[in-house]
Amino acid sequence: MMLESDDPAKPLEIIDDHTWSGKDIEGQGGIGTSLTLKPFKYDETKGPVRLVLDYAATRPGNEVGDALIDIAIECPEASEPCQIPIAQTVMGVSTEFMGESAIKLDGAPQSVWISRLSHSYTFPHETLVSIQLALLERNNLDPKAIRVRLIYGDYDRSALPGQETRTGLFLKIAAAILLLLIVSIWWMRRQ
Repeated sequence: MMLESDDPAKPLEIIDDHTWSGKDIEGQGGIGTSLTLKPFKYDETKGPVRLVLDYAATRPGNEVGDALIDIAIECPEASEPCQIPIAQTVMGVSTEFMGESAIKLDGAPQSVWISRLSHSYTFPHETLVSIQLALLERNNLDPKAIRVRLIYGDYDRSALPGQETRTGLFLKIAAAILLLLIVSIWWMRRQ
């Protein structure tokens, strides 16, 4: 899945781009499963570093599927641990906000559910940072590919093909409530 800059005049700078598929992620979950990214030195002049995760999975049934991914960030050479907000140490994947698409995996096209998630982080300048992801429990999702990119810059946050965004869902709910309110007022005036 393409990752493009939000502003074409300011291209993304990719620090690491890694994809895991097949035996690296299938059938794994829980303690001991880790996906390691290349360590890097943080450059505060380039702004926050963003971890962008693309998750592709199949669903065995029509039930809602979800998965958790733990993010472990360490600053091995720093005198103090990295200060990361607790909300940015986990990513939750849910089929309610995933799109269905056909992608090529292991040379063959497959129909999968896809999602893109991200967090941004800042560290003291020139801090060596290492990141590991752990695949935790999942329900009704069989991961087929996980692609993680570390970037400097703002990426285009448009929805992936077929993906329902949280903003789109909230707008639909707001429109439904507004419609019900208008119908209720109209009904009350008729009485």
